[in-house]
Order: sequence, then C-alpha cells, then structure tokens
Amino acid sequence: MTKRGKRVAVSLLVTLALLTTLGIGCGDENGGNGGKVEIIIGHISDMTGPAATALVPINYAAKDLAKYYNDNELIEGATIKIVEYDARYDPAYDIPGWEWIRSKGAKIGLTALPTTAETLKPVAARDKMPLWALSYSEVLDDPAGWVFLANCPNRGLINPLMKWISENDPNFPTDRPAKVGSAGWNEPYAIACKNAIQEYATAHPDKWEYVGGYLAPTGAVTWSSEVIGLKDCDYVWPPSTGTGVPTFINQFRNSGGTATFYGTDAQEAYMGLIVDASGWDRIDGTLAVSPTRWWNETESPIVDLALTLLETNHPDEKAEFMHAGVGYVGGFHQLYALFDVLKQAVADAGGAENFTSQSFYDTAQNFSMQWPTYEEWTLEPDKRYTWNYVGMYKWSKADQDVVRTEEPWYTIYVE
Repeated sequence: MTKRGKRVAVSLLVTLALLTTLGIGCGDENGGNGGKVEIIIGHISDMTGPAATALVPINYAAKDLAKYYNDNELIEGATIKIVEYDARYDPAYDIPGWEWIRSKGAKIGLTALPTTAETLKPVAARDKMPLWALSYSEVLDDPAGWVFLANCPNRGLINPLMKWISENDPNFPTDRPAKVGSAGWNEPYAIACKNAIQEYATAHPDKWEYVGGYLAPTGAVTWSSEVIGLKDCDYVWPPSTGTGVPTFINQFRNSGGTATFYGTDAQEAYMGLIVDASGWDRIDGTLAVSPTRWWNETESPIVDLALTLLETNHPDEKAEFMHAGVGYVGGFHQLYALFDVLKQAVADAGGAENFTSQSFYDTAQNFSMQWPTYEEWTLEPDKRYTWNYVGMYKWSKADQDVVRTEEPWYTIYVE
C-alpha cells in the first residue's frame, strides 16, 4: 500500500463555525447558482423499490448538504446541484441511469446501491467519470478504479465485531464455540457478509462454529429453510435490506430461535421498519458495528450538523427520519466526505471554472480527513475505501434506541 496522502481536509471546522448563521436561501432545492459554475452530481438511487425505506432519507441528506454548501458559499465560485435517477434496485436500470445523469451534465456519480456500483465500475472507467459509492464490495476496491467507496470492507466490519463479541458479550458461550450463521438476499452485500462470517469463524475454531450462510432471491420474504438451518445458532446475521429483515426476524423468533442478532449499519438503516414490524422484544440486544456515529451521539459535530439541517429543512419529517434508522445521519457522514473531497478538488483545479471529472479523481485518490471525535479516514492510489475505524453498538429495548457500547474506535482489519 502506498503512503497515506498528507492532505487533511479542514473544511468541517470552517463549516461548523457557520452553523450559527445557517442560511435559508431562495432558489431551487439545491440553491440557485447566482452566475457561479454549476457542478452537477448525478445520484442513482432507489426511490420506489425494496431499498427505498433506507435510501430516500439519503436522497434528502444529499440535497440538504448541497443546499448548505451553496447557501454558505463553501466552494468558491461554484454551486452544487443534485440530479436524481430512480434505479429501483433493478440492475436493468443501472446503465440507463448512468447515461441519464451524464446527459444532465453530471461530473460525479453517486449511489448507495451495491449492485449499481458493481455494474458501473467499468463504465465509469470508460467514461472517466468518478462514482462515489456508499456500499462496499471487493470488486469495487480491487483493482482500484474510478469508484470511490465511502465505507469499508465487509471483513473490516465483521472481523472486529466478531472478535469484540467473543471477548465482551456476557452471553457468549464459555464452554464451547459459539454457533454462527447468516441469511440474506442474493446480492453483493449479503454475499460478502456471508463469506466474511464464514472466513472469520473458520479461522477461529476455538471461538466459533460456522453453521451456514443462506442466500434467497432478492425480494424474498419467506425464510422457511433458512430458519430451519439457523434455528440452533447462538448468533445470526439477518438479512440487510428492506422487507427481508423483519420478515426473517419474525419467522426466526416464531420458530423458537433465540440467537442474538448481529449486523452493521446496513440493518440499522431499516431500524424503523424492523421495530414497527417485529417489536423491540424480538430485537433487543442486537449487536452492531458501524463506521459512522448514531443519532444520539450529539457530541459529534457531524451528527449535530445533520440534526440542524434536518430540523431546518424538514421539521415535520425529522422524527420520521430519525425513527427510520441510520439512513439520513449515516448517509450524511458519507456525503460530507464526498463534499470535502469536491471542495479540495475545486481548489486543486485552480477554481470552479477549471473543475472536471478528472480533477475529482486526481484529488480523491490521495486524500485524508481528520474529523473531530473521529479517527482519520483515507483514500489512496491503491485503496478506494474511506473508513479505517469502527464503533460497537447495541439495540436496546430499555432505551428504545441504538446505543454505543463504549467509546473507543476499533481498527478495521482483514485477515
């Protein structure tokens, strides 16, 4: 791996100082361009498909952050505009979506859909237009290309989580290895998680006994064979997308399964759906790992800013978005990273009038940031994922919320 980039973004400190004078400008929802250079980000999302519950809040966060940057003139000589395309979590719409955002003048692509990012990796390289992806998969990271990942490897999440569970969970068996398995839809994120769980358990047979990983067709809500196969587990990784999560949880608990559920910020993105459909009794004690902070961690300037913009722009929807899960605040972290790279790229290009897709690519592949109350994240010429550290969380019925188990950040690692 090459030496880390030395450039450390400082725009967060500047923007936080502007919080007290947060502007509510006129013009369109992204802010009017006022004669400035308009930089367009093309957002390929799911607005009406199975992942819409988690991704629609991210759409709001993207536009809110663009408006914030525009209102406060945080990128000199430029305004940011977000254009959106509904890919419906259907791979058939990925390339048409890419061509559509390019036709609208996009210089940067954006997506939270892992299937979309995988489809578009060679297309982004062909067109030399960067794609900022909010989900990780190995094919996006290796070899390095024109896709930049505001996330970290699945194994980088699962390895420290499983290690933490074996060392800290009071319910972890002391006289035998813990039985572990997973279920999910047959899509890149669930596949990568299944493989990571199997690899870690196999490498630590003194702590874990791997029972199996089950993949159902995308959109499935019936989990009969998966529940039977995983019923006797101590720990189960449930599906991570849409209706697949609560339907599996309900069927697993109804069968008598008592395993502790564990997961990442992927399941947290559907917290409201899960709580409403399954109830706290069925998910209390779920253990989770996340590279970004939760809504209640207001000591974080990033969380505080997200709450401020949500209250300013969507006061009637604030409670709904917070109940929905990590979508808005987690996506906000990932998008703020994008905007800080963009700000530096414009400066490196010598001004907004000189900014191109190549400018973003050149800056992004050698960039680092140190946020207050976070550990440093980095992008490098041969490392396309951002976060290097994660925190541990628990779903708590008593708190009716997700709570951090302890403050330290844990270094991600891939064995």
